[in-house]
Amino acid sequence: IGAIMIQLGDYVAQIHPKETFPLKKGIVIESSIDSYTVHWTSYNKKFFMEFEGEAFEELNSRYLLTKMSYHRTNYNVDIITLNKAG
Repeated sequence: IGAIMIQLGDYVAQIHPKETFPLKKGIVIESSIDSYTVHWTSYNKKFFMEFEGEAFEELNSRYLLTKMSYHRTNYNVDIITLNKAG
C-alpha cells in the first residue's frame, strides 16, 4: 500500500528488509499510475562499507546513487516515505 502513495517530489528511503535502518535515501523524480522513479542521493556508508579511493567512489556513485524505476505493485522493494512533497 505504501508504494501506491508515493508521489512526485517525495523524499523516500529504501530500508533494510529485516531491520529498520535506511540503506539509501532519495527523491521521487517521476511518477505515473503504474510506476515511479527515484533518484538516490545518499546511501548508508557503514552498511555498504565505503572504501577509500577513487575506484570505490566511482563504483558507489555508479551503482548506488542512480535513478531506479519501481513498479507500484512490487511490494518487495522496501521503500518508505520520509517526507511528503509540498
